[in-house]
Amino acid sequence: MIKHKLKGQTMIEMLVVFFIISMGLYAAITLIFANVVLQEQDANNIVAMNMAREMLELVQNKRDSNWMASNDFDDGLLNIAGGCTMVPVWDGLAAPSFSYTASIADAAATVKRSQVVQTQGLFNNAAGTSTQFSRLLTLAPICADPTDLSDFQIPAACSCAGPIYTEKIGIRAKADVRWLRKGTQRDLTIYTDLYDWR
Repeated sequence: MIKHKLKGQTMIEMLVVFFIISMGLYAAITLIFANVVLQEQDANNIVAMNMAREMLELVQNKRDSNWMASNDFDDGLLNIAGGCTMVPVWDGLAAPSFSYTASIADAAATVKRSQVVQTQGLFNNAAGTSTQFSRLLTLAPICADPTDLSDFQIPAACSCAGPIYTEKIGIRAKADVRWLRKGTQRDLTIYTDLYDWR
């Protein structure tokens, strides 16, 4: 009797093929999920950067408005009671003001999402639903030596009350934004120097 060998796949060959296909699918699924996670992280970074830029633009707008009204360039940007940290209070409709607060952890620093019809969905510190973001603005004076304005410093205190650097020539505005992402605290800081060059 003649035995015919049937051609086909052996069990080992089938296992190797399934292994290769499953590794390819695993790699593709891993890339998809990693992309989704990075997209969410990038979205939070973009929101935080825009919040920080908005604070710096509000300070610049206040300085420019003071110039137009022939006021001191830092009018409304000083805390008479002391302290350099504040939160912009702006609902998107009225002129912005600043609420002085000591820390980014204070409740006043929490960013809210507006529920008002005219500004629904926009971020603000005035009213609305709380978000995971907090922001704080620090305004430090840029002080110069009155005899040589090119020699300047940014003191740790909120005033130009030093023995040499007594003339205030500008403001360093620093914007800090903090948020939580999956239980991890994230921070973003940007700053700009605004001078009284008028």
